[in-house]
Amino acid sequence: MNPTGIPGFDELVGGIPKGELVIVAGGPGTGKTIFSSSFLYWGAMKYGERGVYVSFAEDRNAFMRNMRGLGFDFEKLEQEGLFRFLDLLTLMEAGTSELFEVILNEVSSFGAQRLVIDSLTAIVQGMTSPRELRVFLHSLLSRIMKSMNCTTILIEEVPVGRRRIGYGFEEFVASAVILLERTHLKDKFLRRLRIIKLRGAEIPNPRACFTLKNGFKAFPPSTIKLPEKALKIQPLPDPPGAHSTGIRDLDELLGGYPKAGLALLEVDARIGPTQLSLIVDPTMINALQNGKPVILIPPVTMGLENLKTVFSHYGAPIEEFEAGLRIILAKGPGEKYGAPNYLITHRGESLEITLERLAFTIKELVKRAGKPPICILSSDALAFHYGSQGVLQTLHRLIAVAKETDGLILCVMESTFPELAQSLPPLSSIYLRLTRKHGCFLLYGVKPRTQLLAVEADISDGNLVTRLTPIL
Repeated sequence: MNPTGIPGFDELVGGIPKGELVIVAGGPGTGKTIFSSSFLYWGAMKYGERGVYVSFAEDRNAFMRNMRGLGFDFEKLEQEGLFRFLDLLTLMEAGTSELFEVILNEVSSFGAQRLVIDSLTAIVQGMTSPRELRVFLHSLLSRIMKSMNCTTILIEEVPVGRRRIGYGFEEFVASAVILLERTHLKDKFLRRLRIIKLRGAEIPNPRACFTLKNGFKAFPPSTIKLPEKALKIQPLPDPPGAHSTGIRDLDELLGGYPKAGLALLEVDARIGPTQLSLIVDPTMINALQNGKPVILIPPVTMGLENLKTVFSHYGAPIEEFEAGLRIILAKGPGEKYGAPNYLITHRGESLEITLERLAFTIKELVKRAGKPPICILSSDALAFHYGSQGVLQTLHRLIAVAKETDGLILCVMESTFPELAQSLPPLSSIYLRLTRKHGCFLLYGVKPRTQLLAVEADISDGNLVTRLTPIL
């Protein structure tokens, strides 16, 4: 297999067959040109492989202009002898044999190892019979790809509303067929690729989400890697009039979480604790590092040992924040941890007594820190002890406290008590959803409305940083 160099794609399938024909198909605006140009660009940048782009659709100036908008400097690659653009728009009437000879001579003289032809659909318009197309494809296979070991991408348009790819036989000739699609998740725009065929390789994940943000990027099924020994991260400043989410991309999108308000995060049942932590934990760690008190009622699946591990991922021992952190656990699970100052065990008393203790704790922390509090709580953890009405009563009390102190309540709404999905959103100033599709973790805003954002864990600099990439 030949690595494409396209971000995320090789992790998905391991690359594409070297020296073979690959069909990249899709409807208008699905990203075929960007995928194919990314194949050439990253082939040159990462592997030093020469590439040729044959176009029957746009001239060189338009291509270069569009690529510059993605951050691809093909003009520099031209100067370095790694790229050529071949405009054959004016030769459309010349016939397939002449077109083929022009392409063959260009690939041969340049010593190209990668070739893109945009598009088969345009070539077919100048053909008189299906036999002519078969001859063209077989000639392409035998004389360019096989003899010159040049991996070739053939772009093919799929008209809107049609399910079948191409003309009925070229997909059998090709070693790989990749279909790019525009679809929806709920009412959100989503891009998806499907691996229809990949000769000589297993396809454990035939579908994946992708984006065209800054070029083509695929999102293979997420496997979150955590830093072995994290360095202490620098906290983000609060946006004007708001609390930082602890995630730079989310701060830029939302302007932070609102002061004196409720931010609601609805979590799909398919989302595990590690994925959830990528959104919630940065808010907690960032607030503590900025000297704000944090009150945490974690999900029922998380104990103190799990939380200590979370803090270690950010290079911040939990004991460092003992003065400003309070973790509230049920009596049974909480008892085995002893009595660290930051741990409060609620004893199963009435909700009213629990709320009084909670309000008192918050006011004491605010008085000591002189900064607004951040309350992070799991709706399931509360509902298991006090029911859905108990969750509502707790949030009403905490919202009142938040208004007095310019604080924030971040409520994680899980799926065990579905009735809360009707009653909690009206209370919120920010309403986010965390879900999964084709193994990709996706976050989006219901209030305010946002596009889909792919959620990834970045440890490239030794720290754990949550990255959000728009699906564009």
